[in-house]
This record gives sequence, C-alpha cells and structure tokens, in this order.
Amino acid sequence: MGAVLALCLSTGLLAPSVASAAPSAPHGVTPVSAVVTPENLDPEEGTMISDAELLATGCGATCDGKNPASYKIYSSGCSTCYHYCADDAVTAKSNTDGINLELRYSPRCRTAWARVSSDFYYPTVKSYYTSGAVRTSYSGFAGAYYTPMVNDAGLLARAEASGSSTSGVLPR
Repeated sequence: MGAVLALCLSTGLLAPSVASAAPSAPHGVTPVSAVVTPENLDPEEGTMISDAELLATGCGATCDGKNPASYKIYSSGCSTCYHYCADDAVTAKSNTDGINLELRYSPRCRTAWARVSSDFYYPTVKSYYTSGAVRTSYSGFAGAYYTPMVNDAGLLARAEASGSSTSGVLPR
C-alpha cells in the first residue's frame, strides 16, 4: 500500500507579470578579464538570453536538465552579470503529508523543479504539453534534495517523490 504524492503547476497559476519577471540585481559580477561572450560561453555553465526573450518565454528548453542553483542566465545585454533560476524561486505547491515534497518555480526563468526534505526520498520533475503528453522528465538530484529544472513556459509541471515504503503518481 503506497502513498501517492504529486504536485502540479500550470503556467496559468503563476504566469509572471511584467514587473515580477524583470531581473533583479545581478547575482555575481565576472572580472573584466573573464568577460563572457556568446562565443566563449560553455552551454553547460550558462546561456545568454535577451531581456525580451527572458520576459516572454523564460529560458525555455535551454534550461531543461540544468541545476537551478548553478546554471547562469546572462541577460540585460550585460556579459558580466548573471542570475541563477533559484534566485527568485518560490514554492508553487507543497505537500507535507508523509513525504515533504515541493514544486519550485522561477518566475524569471519560467522553470520548475522538485525538492524533497531528504535524500531518503527520490524526486522526479515532469514537464507536460498542455495536451497532456509528456515533454520531458528528470529524476534524481541536481543538488541538495532537488531535481534539475524543466521549462515551464506555456507548459505544465509536476513534482513527484518516492521512498522505500511510499511511491506513486497522482493524475494531473
């Protein structure tokens, strides 16, 4: 008898407004000698996105599978300033009945990921098209108790978790 846990998020629930999606102060500043350009940017470490694109669609599929706490998003035409998607993250949904499970959401990046309370639980985040078809999913840990990100701009996201005596999926 397994407990069933999952959390769903539709972009209609947390669609960022123009004001809330605007980038805040930069997280870090790179030394001038290490100025990042599109040509020398390692796609595993970060991406450059125009303000208009970031506001309209977030970082899109570029952020799929990336760590929200370490993947750099360069915008505002500033090649030495960056943000992490985790910087503005909110808990969109949570469940503390049995497994402590959260669906985290970044309004700036328009991404989602699952977070659990300990490594006893195994998290999964899934991205769905609005038709209900699975787009992509990631299981396991990108960092301390959370999964990699999935694009959530105009899509649906769901967090899941399982433990040794609990597992399952709720319908969206």
